[in-house]
Amino acid sequence: MSTAEEYFHDVHQGNRDSLPPAEFVPISYLWALRLVLGFQFLSAFMRRYINVPAKMDPTSSGFIGHKFSEFFPHAIWPVKPILLAIIQHPPVTFAFLTFFSFIELLVGLFLITGTLTKLAGFGAALLSLMILFGSGWLGTSCVDEWQIGTVEGIAAMVFMFAGSGRWGVDHWLRRFWNGQIKLGRFQISLL
Repeated sequence: MSTAEEYFHDVHQGNRDSLPPAEFVPISYLWALRLVLGFQFLSAFMRRYINVPAKMDPTSSGFIGHKFSEFFPHAIWPVKPILLAIIQHPPVTFAFLTFFSFIELLVGLFLITGTLTKLAGFGAALLSLMILFGSGWLGTSCVDEWQIGTVEGIAAMVFMFAGSGRWGVDHWLRRFWNGQIKLGRFQISLL
């Protein structure tokens, strides 16, 4: 029996004094990271729609869609062709930003509450990688894109693979649903 198995065996036998092995860190210990990461995505939505609504106004000089032109020269595939389509079709820019922003809202709320955490982690990782590849790795306009793409992307991957642990809605959902969905031949866990 491994040390983690021994620990769980002891705990289930009523020995609450048993200490977990040093290499065993429950994902529940990372609830603070999940909250902060979720807030980062939620606040991105709030900055655009509540704090500075001009960022979502295509007629405003503060329209965030103008950043795509700054990103494009240094963007990396697969984001570069997406940016080209967005730049060439201004109505698509607004639609894309609206979609992107609402995905950030959902990802933020799901991470904060620990709801469908693996799916939210996947969404957060994709959003972060899109920002990283869109800004050309080191950030074309400022270093924020590099930090978002790397730090938030890696943190998102932790939750994409591990879930929320005990401190989230997923823990309650597991009582009613195992969190598994089937896509073709693949079984995917969302909790």
